[in-house]
Amino acid sequence: MLNYLKSQSAFENSLNKWRRLAQSIWNSHWTADISLLLIAMIWGSNYIVIKGVVETVPVFQLLFIRFTLTAIIMLPFTFKVLRHADRSAWTSGMILGLILGATYFLETFGLTSTSASNAGFIIGMYVVLVPVLDHVIHGRLLKISLAGVLLLSITGTTLLTMKDSFDPKIGDVLVLAAAFGYAIQMIMAKKLTAGKTMDSRALTVIQFSTVAIVSGLLSLSQPSSWSYLTPSFWLAIGYLVVFGTMFAYYIQLVMIRRTSPSRVALLMSSEPMFAAIFSILIAGEHLSIWQFIGGVCIITGILLGRRFQE
Repeated sequence: MLNYLKSQSAFENSLNKWRRLAQSIWNSHWTADISLLLIAMIWGSNYIVIKGVVETVPVFQLLFIRFTLTAIIMLPFTFKVLRHADRSAWTSGMILGLILGATYFLETFGLTSTSASNAGFIIGMYVVLVPVLDHVIHGRLLKISLAGVLLLSITGTTLLTMKDSFDPKIGDVLVLAAAFGYAIQMIMAKKLTAGKTMDSRALTVIQFSTVAIVSGLLSLSQPSSWSYLTPSFWLAIGYLVVFGTMFAYYIQLVMIRRTSPSRVALLMSSEPMFAAIFSILIAGEHLSIWQFIGGVCIITGILLGRRFQE
């Protein structure tokens, strides 16, 4: 009996040791950094996944299925906070959802006629556009430094859309409009929630549900045979819903508090780079030397632009 108790005590001590080690690793800034880099990688891969799907699936139907599944899966975890959400939270969530929906429409339609690598770089410009639009909205003159960052990003976009000459595709224009949409969504989110107590989980579900409803209504205008509901389609949707949306947003929310703003900016700014890497390795896309320089200009602009948001 005594040997059993000693053995049990040794097991518990060992188990507690491993628990403390696991907790230490989980709370480490290295875990936060690796997690944020993983999110940037996942979001970078989203472009090539979506581009592959929209070749056979109507855009509105794709977004309807994606966001409906996301909202349904999140509902059991957010039902209580949704019950206690007031009218202001629902109104703000629906307004932000409409902006987010328009942004996703532009981005997804844009991917039908531009490369995944171009989309990844151009979308990242929203980081620069947020402080620029904020200055414009409040009637403030742009600082020289901010104007320089904007010029650098515009130069990068120009180079990125070049082949032998400056010839932007309609997809590039739509994705650039989507970048403006993301910037407006961030500005409006700050304005609508300032000084109010709103649960971010409730706002997120309301936004996703709004996108799902609007996409569903608009999908009625698109012909469909539903023949695209293949195993590969559901695999892509599962990846976008579970990893590209739920996992990424949750991990970002948790880990972003465990590292410095400068490290967050550096890690998350690698998303366009991953978009280009996946596009080259999986889709066989090719970046010319000018497009590569343009991508570097945009990433530099993103890194500098984040400083104006901190």
